[in-house]
Amino acid sequence: MAVAAAVTKSYFIPVFLFLLAWTLPAAAKLDFLNEDEVKQAIIDEKYIVILFSEGSECTGGCEELEDTLASIREDVVEAVNAWVIRTHSPTLALQYGLVGKSLANSIVLFSNGVPMLYTGPPDDDEIMLSFLVTNPESSLHSLTDVNFEHLTQASSGATTGDWLVMFVRDDCDDCTRLRAIIETVAAGLKNRKNVAMVNRDTDGGQTTRRFAVKTFPSFLLFRQSRLFRYTLPVVDAASLTAFTIDGFRNARAENIPHPKTAFDDLTEFCADWLRENPQALYGGCGVLGLLVLVFILVKIRAAVTSSPPPAKKDTKKKK
Repeated sequence: MAVAAAVTKSYFIPVFLFLLAWTLPAAAKLDFLNEDEVKQAIIDEKYIVILFSEGSECTGGCEELEDTLASIREDVVEAVNAWVIRTHSPTLALQYGLVGKSLANSIVLFSNGVPMLYTGPPDDDEIMLSFLVTNPESSLHSLTDVNFEHLTQASSGATTGDWLVMFVRDDCDDCTRLRAIIETVAAGLKNRKNVAMVNRDTDGGQTTRRFAVKTFPSFLLFRQSRLFRYTLPVVDAASLTAFTIDGFRNARAENIPHPKTAFDDLTEFCADWLRENPQALYGGCGVLGLLVLVFILVKIRAAVTSSPPPAKKDTKKKK
């Protein structure tokens, strides 16, 4: 009897260890969603953490990210009630700028549809967990023609601090691809620097023209009544952060221009529109003529309003 029990025990232990080893890797895997399911999840879920893998199978650098993310999944769910998944979605990866060797496998936190890229070490669960649970909301400010000067105090150089501002427009694909990166910069500089975005085509046209922004996206740093333009060819979170903290010293400092007058802003708007729509010079001569007419009318009105009224004649007869 004792011999049979010993034999049974000797067989049971290896079988148990084999089953345990077989089930552990499965438990460390994330739920996989296809591209259409991910698109819908980004719309439906308030918070969702997505591991974008370079291939349909999670291999190479993806495995390390998945293992770390899977180890903190329960903590993330408990802290921010986020869904944690993996996907292979080339279209979405391109849309969010997850291309190139360094971004082939990436973790993105979506908060109300707004992406934020994780750029920390792939094997440090504490840093990854801290990033995901301390940034449930965007730290990126939205600046408009109405609130730009009030919030930044760019002209006066007052006490609101430094502002890194990303200028975008609606039809700019690169602006969309860099949204996750600028969100990451804003999160990393939170409570130290201000990071914001201005949309030329919605409510930031005058501000965009005031600072002579012609290409999109453009990054300008406003600091102590000076502005510095980011001109480096590499646009990533590390480079933008370094530029905001200290790298701006290598850029040319410019004086903050005053807001344009209504007429100057209209002229600049027309010039920008014609530059972006050169076909108007050939097939849209009527539009160009209308702009010239508006220019002439404005000039005439300014001349009339500035001229003194004619003196009244003395119609009284001499006695």
